[in-house]
Amino acid sequence: MRAIGIMVPAVNHRVEMPKIVVFAGRGSSHSWTWFADFLERMGTCDVRFLGSREFIDSLAREPGTVVISGGDGYAVSNTLKGGGFVRLREYMERGGRYVGICAGAYLPLPSKLPPFSEFNISSTRIENIECSSKRNDDPPRVSVPYGACSILHPVRGKVEIKSGSSRTWAPLYGGPVFREPEDDEVVLRYSGFGEDTEFQVERGRAEAMVLGKPAAIHCRHGRGSLLLLGPHLEHPNYPDANAVLANLLGLNRGSLQAHDEPKKPSASLARSIADLKVAAMGLEGRSFLVGNKLWDASRFLELVKAIEKRAGSMDPNETELVQSNLDEVRNTLVKTEVGEESDVDDATVLLVESARICVDAHFRSASESR
Repeated sequence: MRAIGIMVPAVNHRVEMPKIVVFAGRGSSHSWTWFADFLERMGTCDVRFLGSREFIDSLAREPGTVVISGGDGYAVSNTLKGGGFVRLREYMERGGRYVGICAGAYLPLPSKLPPFSEFNISSTRIENIECSSKRNDDPPRVSVPYGACSILHPVRGKVEIKSGSSRTWAPLYGGPVFREPEDDEVVLRYSGFGEDTEFQVERGRAEAMVLGKPAAIHCRHGRGSLLLLGPHLEHPNYPDANAVLANLLGLNRGSLQAHDEPKKPSASLARSIADLKVAAMGLEGRSFLVGNKLWDASRFLELVKAIEKRAGSMDPNETELVQSNLDEVRNTLVKTEVGEESDVDDATVLLVESARICVDAHFRSASESR
């Protein structure tokens, strides 16, 4: 089936894009780096990629756009519970915009389960939830415990999405399938599966749960708004989906000349990056449960790639810290034996933080050069 770029009508809240803050703190996986790639292609550089504490502190600023992408929803919620969720709610009440992708899209949905219950902003519920003891035996890739129930991931990989008669493809990696909202607005719907879509439940069941159901919704809170996305429209391998996301966000393609010729990292940092790539590739075929999120070699390599592309923009102190972190992550991966997968928990935190420092420095440099 040929993909046709979706032209999504502008929603009522669309305004000139203000500064963007992307969450890259505890619980985040690697998919925020896809959002960095997307923004770079759009020529948007007035962006910060912040860790947990800095992200919460940033919510006191003038309202703009905050983005929380994929990862471990439990870990992200535990990071934001209490003051973080209070500030995030107030941020939107003052006119801020929240963009939630995959795990980030689950956070504002109605829930009685702490700490998710602290952030019930949207009234829309999810379709891909199942309350059955059988689900407790599923691997994390198929379902994640959610109180007495489980969040079920019926399919994985490429799915077709539509708006009106226009259709395109985007990847789904555990993001929500929404029920029909009563108050919120449906922006996109799931409309089909591809030849290489991976079915994690019986196909007929997956079709009944997914097809025709909302894939993205828009809702309001105070003077602000939320855009909640199940699939990863920002994925670098799906340019048509990127165009849909740019339209939803009101982004016009700009120019990032400062990014055209990225500075090269020092020779010692380049060696640390190369050594870590080799160690990550050696994990092929193995998976690691970090919190409630399943990690594998591809996730490590995505973060390493994000660093490798932008490592020359850091100052000397940042470079020294990142190099030390990468060496520590590499040593951990090399020493981890089969059956001791839990030993990579700290290494994943270090790698995410190292990528965050690098990407944030890169965008800071581009913004300052304008």
